[in-house]
Amino acid sequence: MEDVNLSKTNHAYEYIKKNLKNGRWKFGEEISVIETAKELGYSRRPIIDALKKLELENFVEIVPQTGCRVVNYTKEQMHDHFLFVMVLEGMAAQLAAERRLDSEVEQLYQINNELHQLVTKENFAKDEYFVMNRKLHHAILKMARSEKIYNLTKNQWDLNDFYLINVSLFEHDATQTIEEHKNIIDKIKMRDPKGARAIMESHIMKFATIVGNSKILN
Repeated sequence: MEDVNLSKTNHAYEYIKKNLKNGRWKFGEEISVIETAKELGYSRRPIIDALKKLELENFVEIVPQTGCRVVNYTKEQMHDHFLFVMVLEGMAAQLAAERRLDSEVEQLYQINNELHQLVTKENFAKDEYFVMNRKLHHAILKMARSEKIYNLTKNQWDLNDFYLINVSLFEHDATQTIEEHKNIIDKIKMRDPKGARAIMESHIMKFATIVGNSKILN
């Protein structure tokens, strides 16, 4: 029975997180345990346990005697988050330039070309953008060959997507991302650690600025 409950909790966790990242619940909105349990056909216990996990990851907050709601983030809090990610990803790009293989560089160019094809489509889906963008950043992170940086950075990415889905991100020209990626990859190819780090930090800093200048969607 314990394994069954654990499986249900994990499924509920993934289900709720997916819905948070696709914008079903906005900042400050209530997540109904009863409604979610009905949707999944579960008792309330796995839902509550899943929400506790998401609370630890800073997606939701459980208010005693009240219920559960999405954390109501401010622009300043989101901005600070991206500053932290900027430092981590800058370090990853630096190490990738030092440690990369030729075949890995070619893979980066290929992923970036796929992302370019996506963002030039009319009304492309945000979730598709997030998946493809993460694929490229993940490849750079793996190239750094640092377990410490890998774990710290990867743990921030779901929050990245969660924040960006809640602001008017795509008022920004997403095609600029492609050129920035290309410049980062070029520096990695040239084995220029300082250049790769500087451009990556500038790239992430733009997302921090976008969050600061965007409207929070309600």
